[in-house]
Amino acid sequence: MRRASISLATLVFGCSPHEPPPEAKVEVAAAVAEALPEPPREPLPPKLPQMTTTWTALTVAPGCELQIADTPAALGPPLAWQPCKGGPEGCLEAPTQVGDALAPNVDLLGLSRGGQVTLAVLLSLPGPRSRHILAPRDGLPFFAVEAARDIQCSLGQVGLSDDGAVVEVLFDHKAGYASRAYLRGPLADDPSWREVQAVLPRKQFRGFIGESVLSVGGRVMVEQSGGPLRWYDAAERRWNEVPGSRDGWECCASGHGDAVVFSYSAIPERPMAARLGERAHPLRRGPVDGTSPVMIDGAQAVWLEGSGRDRNNFYKKIDLWTADVVEGPALADARHVLSLARTTMATPSFGGGVVAVPLEERAHGYMVVRLDTGEQRSLQAPSGLMIERVLWIGGEEVAVRIGSGEMGGPPSVVRRIPVAALPPWAAK
Repeated sequence: MRRASISLATLVFGCSPHEPPPEAKVEVAAAVAEALPEPPREPLPPKLPQMTTTWTALTVAPGCELQIADTPAALGPPLAWQPCKGGPEGCLEAPTQVGDALAPNVDLLGLSRGGQVTLAVLLSLPGPRSRHILAPRDGLPFFAVEAARDIQCSLGQVGLSDDGAVVEVLFDHKAGYASRAYLRGPLADDPSWREVQAVLPRKQFRGFIGESVLSVGGRVMVEQSGGPLRWYDAAERRWNEVPGSRDGWECCASGHGDAVVFSYSAIPERPMAARLGERAHPLRRGPVDGTSPVMIDGAQAVWLEGSGRDRNNFYKKIDLWTADVVEGPALADARHVLSLARTTMATPSFGGGVVAVPLEERAHGYMVVRLDTGEQRSLQAPSGLMIERVLWIGGEEVAVRIGSGEMGGPPSVVRRIPVAALPPWAAK
């Protein structure tokens, strides 16, 4: 994964931000399809139950009002898992189109840490409105928020990290830029979710283009496209830059406890890390021609390194590396894992001691590697489809979004595939 925060983009339509949330008539369990005359038709996607929670208004700014679910668990699981159609044993899938939507209306982000998976689900509702839901993979939501999809007030990105989650709200839009407010809390039901934790005014930060949002050390952190990184000090009511995050074209930030890890997109790239209030320092030293962002899960890290880089950014050799994460944070006891059949750099996905590395040709899928045993398996999409995104990886499963990869194509599905059910890796 590129980061622990994925942009869940919302559509922008006019709608009164004060309009109360509509009674959701979104769909839930699939009806059994009966035999139909030719040509055969697919059954409708599953229907979700009617919501039973009440909602409390939260005013972000004049003309921008959110609705916070009082009992988010009453909304039920955000995704309805069912056995995969034609998938391997133990595979589960969920549709990205719910009800009578004319286009895919569900997007999601996942984070696997310590054997627990947290989901951030974006649901497009009639109205038009949007709803963000935070929930355990196999449990009930602990937070839900709704807003109109309006150019002056809309839900933006969600960021997940082991420290917590951040939900972005865009408002006060003018001349292509918007002010931003942020909700932040732990990965559980908590009163902090019902208050605005930070505001980034458009007039104070002119030309700000947000790349991602994340939670670091209990604080809201924002990543500006190209840098720098900033975190909000609620006690002093001001934004602080991460020292050293202006020293290059900063990208790919992820939060880990009270530290942020990011990369400089230079030649060669430079992986960096910083604890709140401290200056950024290099994570990996030594002569290399190129490196991917460093992906961290607890006390373990993985990344790719390349050598023999030419002017077109092709490499003679690219290798997978791992290391222990120690106080600092820093990398210790770096170890070579294996050489890869690649000539271009890529970013691996990592979780639970399992790494997924994209193959050179996107249509060929991923190589999945268990670090403790060195076991290698192959992750591929069904014929005619592709893996659009790796959503999360745990020690026992990898979750992916599978579809045509084309705008306006058939709706995608989300699949959870047991690592043990993947076929052994065979080099092409």
